[in-house]
Amino acid sequence: MPDLAGLRHVAITVSDREASARWYHDVLGFEELFREDSPTRLACVMRGAGGVVGLVQFVPASADRFDPHHPGLDHLAFGVPTREGMDEWASALDAAGVAHSGVTDGAPGAIMNFKDPDGIALAFYWARD
Repeated sequence: MPDLAGLRHVAITVSDREASARWYHDVLGFEELFREDSPTRLACVMRGAGGVVGLVQFVPASADRFDPHHPGLDHLAFGVPTREGMDEWASALDAAGVAHSGVTDGAPGAIMNFKDPDGIALAFYWARD
């Protein structure tokens, strides 16, 4: 198995990603690391002195099992120590027959989303130092 650096962040479901991102920035001093827009969700990963938090807003038309207006725990993300490790995990998930988003690179790092057998959203994340 490729290495994991541990639990990277916790994500919560929010009703308005933009308002929540502004609040985490203005109130807690968190800086945005990564942003993702998809047909079913809008997400933002932010880091501050208190750790890393993902803010996820589900699009109301989503068929996802989570109520898009119900705040709460959304998914878990695991840190990967190197960028190469992200590709190794993509290959490991492919070999295990686990569907995933592929690795998305951004200025602050990279992310890859997938689900566990119960449908819980998981992610691997690598951050540039």
